[in-house]
Formats: sequence, structure tokens, C-alpha cells
Amino acid sequence: MDRKSIFLALFIFIIIVFSFYFTLEQNPITPPEPEVVDQELPEEKLKDVSFSIFNDKQKHELKLKSKELENFKSQNRMELKPIEVKVYSLSGDELLYTLTGDYGIYYTSQDYIEVRSNVIIKSDQYRIEADQLDYYLDRNYLEGRGSVKIEGSDFSSEAESFNSDLNLQNLELSGNARQVEINFDDLKE
Repeated sequence: MDRKSIFLALFIFIIIVFSFYFTLEQNPITPPEPEVVDQELPEEKLKDVSFSIFNDKQKHELKLKSKELENFKSQNRMELKPIEVKVYSLSGDELLYTLTGDYGIYYTSQDYIEVRSNVIIKSDQYRIEADQLDYYLDRNYLEGRGSVKIEGSDFSSEAESFNSDLNLQNLELSGNARQVEINFDDLKE
């Protein structure tokens, strides 16, 4: 055999060996692509926002302020971080109380605001602190939970939860084994 034939045979042999090698080896496993989770992304992100909500049923105007607002139009909700709500009477433009918290969600279609973390409600008669607050605008109703503290000029109390109408006329505090009711009309006398 001449040199050309040897090189040709060697070349064919190498091609055959490589073809067997690549056909016998399993295809490398590629990691599966992560499932695309339908992430909930806001349609709008706004900074330093203030707007009003008019509650004609209760004759109140709520002025909301926040440093960051994420608006989810498709879900009819606005996430506010932090949240400040000032509630005014429409009849006399009187400030009824101020509500603040680290985080809040306003559900526009349900007329409902939930406030979380470091919730403080202030009025000229009282101050309430809680971890969580649910504010139902259409029902004129508040529900608070988690380390509730309420203070006024003549009283101070602690509880696990509270509920009341928006004007806080009849406030119910609930604890482990006892329940307290405060009627603010009686305290005015």
C-alpha cells in the first residue's frame, strides 16, 4: 500500500470512530426552560401621588397620598407604599381623622382599603395603633387587628382587634378573654 492509501484508510477510520462515538453518546441534557409564570406587573408605576376618593354615600372625601403607587387596572387595585389617608366631611370640610401605614391597597371596584404595618389612626379625640386595618367605605366600617392600642385624654386600652363604624361612635375592642365597648358620645359629656 502506498502512503495515499494509508492516509485515506486512516482518515476513513477516524471518521467512522467519531461517527460511532457521537451516535453512541447520549445527547446532552439541556435544562428545561423555566415556566413563564404570569407575573403580576402593574400597568402604571407612579411616584409622589395624591388623589381623592369621594364617598357620596357617607358624605366623605378621602385624600390619599403615597410616595409610590402601582396601579393594576385589570384587577381594579392600587398598591400604595406608604399610605396616608385624610378623611374629611363633605358637609363642613372638617378633618375627621388621619390614617397612615407602611403599605396599603385600594380596591377601586369594591370601595375597600386595606392598610398593613404600623397603622395609626388619629383624630382630635383618640389615637389608635394596629398592625392591620380593613376599611370598608361603602359600609362605613373599620376592622383592625394585631397589637391594638387605643388612647384618648381620659382612657387607654390594649386589645388584639377592634371594629367600629367610620366615625368611631361605638368602638369594640376584643382581647383574649374580655371584650370592651367604648361609646365616644358618653365621653364627650
